[in-house]
Amino acid sequence: MSDASLSDVQALAITKAVKGKMVKTAREGVEPGEYAVDFDVHVAGTVRVGADYEQRVPAKAKPWDLVATLMEENARLAAAAGEAGIDLDKLVKMADAVNPDLAKEAKTKADEAIAKIKAATVSSFRGKVTADIEVTPIR
Repeated sequence: MSDASLSDVQALAITKAVKGKMVKTAREGVEPGEYAVDFDVHVAGTVRVGADYEQRVPAKAKPWDLVATLMEENARLAAAAGEAGIDLDKLVKMADAVNPDLAKEAKTKADEAIAKIKAATVSSFRGKVTADIEVTPIR
């Protein structure tokens, strides 16, 4: 690698140009192994960087916390009743067949319940970066 380094804007341009479908398609065409690379490209286009901003982020129920709590409560109630509870394997099988509308309703209710006990927080975010970039090899 040369001593010249990329500017921050140049680095952003490259990360925005080489992503998504281009990466997936390229990966499909390369067999496992180690490859030495040494090539030049021309990068041209526009990089747009938005202003930093603050946004209220609502508290959301954490699905795995809910599952763990459900499993503990189920085991406690089953033990108190002298019955066998639902184990995680059975719960996963049942969830695989759950009605999507019921799952959506449960998510909505869980998010509403968590919002009542946890206030939304204001978080700072970096401005979004968008770009229209074209990368062409230099032959």
